[in-house]
Amino acid sequence: MLKLRSEQISKRLLVSMLIIVLSLLCISIPLIVSSYKEYVKAQHALIEIQSLGAVADLANKISRERGPSNKAMSSSPKERQKNLQDLKEYRKQVDQQIASTFQTLKQAGFTGLTRELKSDLVQSLSLGRQSIDQYIQTPFKERQSKQLDDAILKMFQAWDSSHELLKNVVMQSQNKDSSVANYYTQILILADLRDQAGRVASNVMAYLSFSEPQPSDNIARSLQTQKQVRYLWDLVNTIQPEQDKTPEFIQLHQQVKTEFIDQGLPIIMRLIDESRHHQPYYLTGTQLTDAVSNKFLTVINLQKYLLESSVQVAKAEQNIAQQKFLVTLLVSIISLMAALFTMIYAQRKVFAPLIQARNMIVELSYANARDHTDIAVRKNQETYSLYDAMQKLQNMLKQRDAFEFQLKNIANTDKLTGVSNRLFLDEYLKTVEYLPQHFDYLSLIIIDIDNFKRVNDQYGHIFGDSVIVSVAESLKENVRSTDLIIRFGGDEFLVVIDQIGFEQALISAEKIRESISALDFQLPESDQKLTVSVSIGVAVGAENWIALLEKADKSLFKAKAQGKNVVAG
Repeated sequence: MLKLRSEQISKRLLVSMLIIVLSLLCISIPLIVSSYKEYVKAQHALIEIQSLGAVADLANKISRERGPSNKAMSSSPKERQKNLQDLKEYRKQVDQQIASTFQTLKQAGFTGLTRELKSDLVQSLSLGRQSIDQYIQTPFKERQSKQLDDAILKMFQAWDSSHELLKNVVMQSQNKDSSVANYYTQILILADLRDQAGRVASNVMAYLSFSEPQPSDNIARSLQTQKQVRYLWDLVNTIQPEQDKTPEFIQLHQQVKTEFIDQGLPIIMRLIDESRHHQPYYLTGTQLTDAVSNKFLTVINLQKYLLESSVQVAKAEQNIAQQKFLVTLLVSIISLMAALFTMIYAQRKVFAPLIQARNMIVELSYANARDHTDIAVRKNQETYSLYDAMQKLQNMLKQRDAFEFQLKNIANTDKLTGVSNRLFLDEYLKTVEYLPQHFDYLSLIIIDIDNFKRVNDQYGHIFGDSVIVSVAESLKENVRSTDLIIRFGGDEFLVVIDQIGFEQALISAEKIRESISALDFQLPESDQKLTVSVSIGVAVGAENWIALLEKADKSLFKAKAQGKNVVAG
């Protein structure tokens, strides 16, 4: 009986240590799997941004091909041979870039896009080149300005195909919600900016080459393109996060304005004015190409800088994720080895001698005819100690769960305002992504603080933060507790309201606007007070979240256009 009880104690101790080891495994394995998934995600994000860069470079090269094409088509017989050779050499570069981009997309797993590249893009580029070559082969006496303009428009269509491919790379990327997501948008905008910059000159090239007045359609296209260039240039600076506006970015962004917008666009405007007043053009077609082509490089340099920056960020994230995975794996292995070592050591060096000593005491008690009741009492005490240890382990696990819950709550909350952040919005959207009908009755209100950048610039970021906090508090006071408030950007908030009509949403938005307009703020080191206002965009019902966000965003732009401090829907 004595031996049997000793074996039971030993087994119980072994079971207790195994429970601890299994608990460590339950904690370690999910952490290892999670960190490995983050590493794979970061690795894939790097591959995707590199693929996007390759397609953006291809789009730039296709856009730039219009330069040597225009020179070849508008050149005089004396210049024709040299310009044809330049065009031929440049087309080789574009073809090499197509082959390189095809391999990059294939290795990145964009199988569908490789087919799109080989079919739509290559076919569209081939049609554009055929149109260029047809015009070049036409005898000089038989050429017409309309033919030249049509050939130029064909090359526009070739770039449109490359831009569609660029958009599809972004749409099919799986890491649009990573920290490099902002670069996806920037690259798309800069690709468009580069092409629009080229179209400004190309729109007037045909009739300039023939010294003919510009048709109203060509003038309208050129003016619209100039407006788009200015808008895209300003948009690049607007969406670039303040912390990423490095001195190099600011310099490159300013160069686009100085060398292209301020110097290049006036060249085109002068030609348009000469056409309108029936004056002779002061430049020929080839001279115009030479005058503005170098100015496009400022746009390409800015895009190249952002591409390189995005790759560096993606590589840094990959390295961090890899280090996190290796550290998690190493710590888990060390913890498990330590637990196993402790279990073996305790079994051999601690519990075995204790059991041996216990047996000796029991034997002595039997030898001295002691009462068996003492043995039963000790047995009950041992059972209580084991139960107490199990209770402590359960408490530790409960504390771990509570700690994980606190960490998740902190991660989903904006630290400055206490409202939800974009991470929580992502979690919310994941829960409703399989319920598309949910968006039919969902209302979205976008609140943007008017002229907030001016507040930060004049009174500092600490005062600006106090304004943001006050606006957030006003939102909490003017919406229901069941409504979702999200800090979407620096000075932009979203309010998501379920089961509400459009008129009621407008009333809620107006209530928010009036509440914020009533706030006043004590200016630092001054007796004066400052009031702020917000522009609000409202949308109700859409097919999905993206569509709902776009509707609300358009309403916000409408509110801004109406003079700000306005609710629009």
